[in-house]
Amino acid sequence: MDKKTDLDKVTEAIEQSDRQFSGMVSFNDLFTPSFMTLHTQFSNFKELLDAGNYNVNSLADFNAILNPEFDEFINRTTKFKSWEEMQSTAVAEYFKKKA
Repeated sequence: MDKKTDLDKVTEAIEQSDRQFSGMVSFNDLFTPSFMTLHTQFSNFKELLDAGNYNVNSLADFNAILNPEFDEFINRTTKFKSWEEMQSTAVAEYFKKKA
């Protein structure tokens, strides 16, 4: 039996949502272990969520945590001031590597 982690479930939900839009980049491709290690105090995105006591099992759960408190958490635990800045940097680095 294949047991999926919470992060796997969230990633799949985000990727399924992304498939609705052409040209979208997968969540795993953006927040790679190397990105997380370089820019945060965590080795992967699940560790970041766990450290903030964020219980994310679906895309809806993830969207529900996107609020000012999550931005404050990102500001305290990463090199970014907000989730938007972290996400934008991940996208920019992804496309820079692809160029």
